[in-house]
This record gives sequence, C-alpha cells and structure tokens, in this order.
Amino acid sequence: MTDNPRFVLPRRELLRYAVSVPLASTITAIPSFAAAARKVGAKAAPSLMQAAFDYAFPLFEYARVNQNLTKAIGNPGTLNTITPRSRLSDHTSRNVTAPNNDTIYSSAFFELSGGPIELAIPTLHDRYFSVAFMDAFTDNFAYVGTRETKGVGGRTWLVGPNWRGTVPAGVRLIRSTTNDVWMLARILVDGPADLAAAEAVQKQVTMTPIAGRPAARGFAVQAAREALDPANFLAVVNDMLARSAGGRGHLLRAARFASLGIGAKPASPAVLAAWGAFLPGALADLREGFLFRDQVVNGWSYQLPGVGNFGTNDHLRAIVALGGIAALSEKEAMYFHASFEANGQRLDGSHAYRWRLPPGGVPAEAFWSLTMYEASPDGRYYLVENPIQRYSIGDRTAGLVREADGSTVILIQRERPEGPMAANWLPSPAGPMRLALRAYMPKAALIERKWRIPAIERQ
Repeated sequence: MTDNPRFVLPRRELLRYAVSVPLASTITAIPSFAAAARKVGAKAAPSLMQAAFDYAFPLFEYARVNQNLTKAIGNPGTLNTITPRSRLSDHTSRNVTAPNNDTIYSSAFFELSGGPIELAIPTLHDRYFSVAFMDAFTDNFAYVGTRETKGVGGRTWLVGPNWRGTVPAGVRLIRSTTNDVWMLARILVDGPADLAAAEAVQKQVTMTPIAGRPAARGFAVQAAREALDPANFLAVVNDMLARSAGGRGHLLRAARFASLGIGAKPASPAVLAAWGAFLPGALADLREGFLFRDQVVNGWSYQLPGVGNFGTNDHLRAIVALGGIAALSEKEAMYFHASFEANGQRLDGSHAYRWRLPPGGVPAEAFWSLTMYEASPDGRYYLVENPIQRYSIGDRTAGLVREADGSTVILIQRERPEGPMAANWLPSPAGPMRLALRAYMPKAALIERKWRIPAIERQ
C-alpha cells in the first residue's frame, strides 16, 4: 500500500499474513468499490468499543512510530528536525519492507505547541515532488508540490491549532488541527545518473524555528511495541490527545468515548479488563483488513477509496495505520499489489510471465512504475538482486520496445530475454515474488476504478 521511506518502520507481522493467504479467498471480483468501502471501514453500527478502538489506534501508532524514530521520550529528541534519505533503494535495502526505487525522501516530525515552524520549499517545474503533511490522526491535510501547488514552493509557515498570529507577507500558511505533524517530502529520481541532481533539490527543503520558540515537547508516555497492554494503550492515546488540547477536527470526537477511558480520567479496572479482552482480536481484524481480499481483480489488490484522507472512516484509518502508515491520498498516488495470477496461482520466479499494457500505459499524470520484490520467509518483501541492477520498470525506463499497436509488453522472468525485448525485462527472483504498481497523480479513470490493471500472464 504505502510508499514508506527508510525511516518508516517495517510492516512487522502484518505482511507475514499476506504470504499465507488462502488462494481461493483472494480471487474476488469487485462489482462495486462503493459497496466494498461500506463493507470495510463503514460497518453498520459498530460497538462503542470497536468505534473507540478504530478512533484511538491511529493515535497510538503515530506515537509509536514517532517515538521510535525521534527518541523523544521525556525530551525533544529529534523532533522538529528534517532527516534526509539520499539513497535509492536496491537489493541491499533491508530496513523497510517493500521499499520503492523511484524517489528519495526527507522526513520530519514536528511538534507545534511552541509556535510556527518556517519551511523553505523549492519551486520545481521539471521534476515531480510532493511535500505531504500528515496530522496525528494520519490524514494528509496539506500538500506542496507538483500536483497541489503546480510545482510552486516558497516560504511556508506550519502552525498548530491554537496559534494566533500574523503570517509575514508572501508566506504560505498551513494550519494543522493537531500539534503533532509528520512531514514527508518525496522527490523523483530518474535512476542513479539523476541522483545528484535530485539530491540538490532535496537539500533545498529546509526549516527554521521562529525566534524565541521553545524546545519541542517530548512524549510523556512511551508506546509499547504493540497495542496489547490496555493501560499503555489508553495512556499513549490520552497523551496524544492532551498534546493538542483545544484543537479541532477529530479531536472533538474524543468525548464520545469518555466512558471507555479515552480523553477522560483513568479507566476503572473493569474498563481495563474489557480493553484487555478486546485488543488482541481488534489487532487481528486490522491485519486481516489490510489484505483487502474483497478488492482483488485479475490478481491485483486494489486499495479502498479514502486512503490517506479518511474523513470519519475510522476503521479504514486504523487498518492503514497498522499496515501502511503515511500512505498518500489517492489524488497524489495509488498503490496496487499482485502476488497471484488471475487464476489464483502464486507468482513464482520458476515461471516466466508477461504483462501487457494497452496503448497509453497506466493512466497517471506524473509517472508509474512496476517494482519487483522477492518474498522472504518472515513475510517481508525486498528488491531483487539482478545482473542489470533493475528493480523497477515504468514510463521513465529508457528504450522500452513498443508493439505495433502501441501497447507495451513487460517480460517478467529470471533469465535475461534474447534480442530487443531484453529492454523490457523486469528480473524476477528464484522463488515467490510480489509486484507493486505505483501511480503518481493518477488520472480519473484509475481513481474511479474504471481502468483495470491487466493480469500477469504466464509466457
């Protein structure tokens, strides 16, 4: 699903389940994505505890990831610091499952209670980039970049919900409903030869605290590795809510769950016991939900509408928080995965495959790429070592051979093809594999699911 950079944690146990999905259950047509959306994430009357969990879990997961990366427990750690990643992923990249090979990143976790943060963002018209701002509830609430601002950057002030002041002339104002914000800047790289130019752009994404601003507040409660301890779960969630006290948006909905210990006085032993019984099953449900088994067409898993900007669809928000936190909203990017042929057979490097794209290719304004991963025994996915150091193929790949009708056939196989079609080769591993299709700035046909991804077929 997601396009996680190095600083995003691996999807942990979740993807372990994806390798062992029963084949029959993965081959499901999609008569209506609207109906699927109602089924997953818009349940007809969830229990109050289920609704409370779906509301609270993204806050817990945001805190856990933030703390792991910033070390800001009781101190500022690296909050309010931009961390760049200036290396293209390859087969040695093992810090995150399913890395991409298209962009470099800059990441920052901001804490805004002390006042504005000033950002400098370059103006860029000849290279795709996006600077996404995600609040503590995991909504992407603002963008600067190729799509949203037509490539125009400039001085930007990022402020929290309670800030009152005047922005200097010529400065863009971005206001968050929470004091905790995760910024991810993605910059397109057209292969290793283009890396230095992309890195020069990356260095132009900088931040300056406003004069007199106090140090960032660290977290009062350290999140456990998983949300299984009810006391820790509620303490982390309530600390997150308190960090943005007086805010708006989703914060205002916390009062509904006060009887379950959210945003309220310490929970009673009975409430803690109820949470203790509920949490293991709730987490298992999220892992199952992230497989999106009801949204598979031609062997490709489609994400549900609403990813990255969830509204009040808290169940979908919680599913993605566990399995693909920091996923962009659909207007910016869409992600699709295939581990099976259309007939349900597992994709495996012992076979040779072809993927035929119709004329015009994938309907995306910015770019698309097809990335190959080998499936490891623990359920994680990594780029495949190969003699031509090609980890993905797409509309930016030089020298692709087109068919007479304008279509493109990608050859997916272990051995290098003979003749001119070697230009269309995406090397595969020796064993089980997974393909990821990424489409940046997807066109309406893709967003509305009118354009269906062609199946992977055996040669």
